Amino acid sequence: MTATLSREFYSGVAGEPHPGNYQVCGHLENLWWAKSAQEILEEGLPDDAVGLAFLPMWDWDYSLVEVGRKGRAGTGGQLLFPVRRDYDTNPIVVVTQDMLAHKVSHNAVGMGHEATGEQIIKFAPGQSSIAYPRPQNGEVGETLGTIRVGRGTALELASALQETVSKAETDHLWLGILPILARATKKIVIRNQHVFTLEANALGAKNTMILDPIAMDIVVDNMIYGEEGNRGTGKKSVSQKLIDSLIDPAKTTKVDPKRYIAQFLQRESYRAVQRALGDPDQGPKIRAFAREQALTDYGVIAQTYSESTGKIVTSDLVRKAMELSPSVHSNNCSIEALGETI
Repeated sequence: MTATLSREFYSGVAGEPHPGNYQVCGHLENLWWAKSAQEILEEGLPDDAVGLAFLPMWDWDYSLVEVGRKGRAGTGGQLLFPVRRDYDTNPIVVVTQDMLAHKVSHNAVGMGHEATGEQIIKFAPGQSSIAYPRPQNGEVGETLGTIRVGRGTALELASALQETVSKAETDHLWLGILPILARATKKIVIRNQHVFTLEANALGAKNTMILDPIAMDIVVDNMIYGEEGNRGTGKKSVSQKLIDSLIDPAKTTKVDPKRYIAQFLQRESYRAVQRALGDPDQGPKIRAFAREQALTDYGVIAQTYSESTGKIVTSDLVRKAMELSPSVHSNNCSIEALGETI
């Protein structure tokens, strides 16, 4: 057993957590605890509550599935990856003074690992009333010793829970989600304009498909905060859906959180850019079909595409696919500026 993990990792060192995942997992843990804290506050602390035990969300171990180069430390050796813990109780346990050997069971699944374990929580006068245990490098599912919790007042416990909720509110931009979304969206924009410019060039159409910086910022803001007309209505933004999804233990059983985030944002960014450009869902397939069949007449494309795929499309839908709406301040983008491959 090695020493308890610290919370600071700036470079990949063998035997230590993957830095990017460690940062993400710390923020996710805060959000996970906040959800539990909010539930406890809404239900009300029981009269006999004396303390709180915050259970860890992650174990850290070497991946048993292929993760490629990101699993290797810069100095040689392997990095540790997160394995999600799922408990049979809330991740914040309300401690009472009659807890002498309270057991909490958990499953730990992810990165090729699968294990079960028990965590012991005990009331111990003289200890802190709030316990924030951290996982250690070791066997997945291992009990992290006995968590000892002392006596606190109802006001102290309620304040700790409220602070947990407040901290998570600032974590909604966890991992600096704004620049992550911006980078992901811009990559999709480049891919979209690359694909469409090549298709437009092949079809002899005018290539005006490119988002200007203002339009791109609007796409990113809508992904983070929700579309302007939906804000404050309870309809969740892409970033909120991503956070909710990552709290679900089933989402990271096969991939690490960083990988899951990349896949999620890739898919959602593509859709967001399509909407910004006025591109219908079938747009990429329609353009590819038109290019492969060397067709330019929208009516002919609609008829042959419908006959070939069995999915009925109209001439108007084809027109929207072939004439994407560029943003107001967009500039024409030449094929040479985008390269030669899709």
